[in-house]
Amino acid sequence: MTDPVCPESGAPMHRAVRPLTLTYKGESITVDMPGWYCDQSEESIHDGDDMKVSDRALNRLKARVERLPQP
Repeated sequence: MTDPVCPESGAPMHRAVRPLTLTYKGESITVDMPGWYCDQSEESIHDGDDMKVSDRALNRLKARVERLPQP
């Protein structure tokens, strides 16, 4: 993908890495999420390779939560 435009603001988007916090059953993990980001809105676009980062983090988080002792 080359130089996408923000679907919300129409502004150009740029490639960056930003923190993303994922939460599962009250537990959280923050990862550095690559993607295309807009500075004028909260919009971002992620391709398949980008999503692998969040998918792996979510799988790690789920595994950690499921190992915790249940009250």
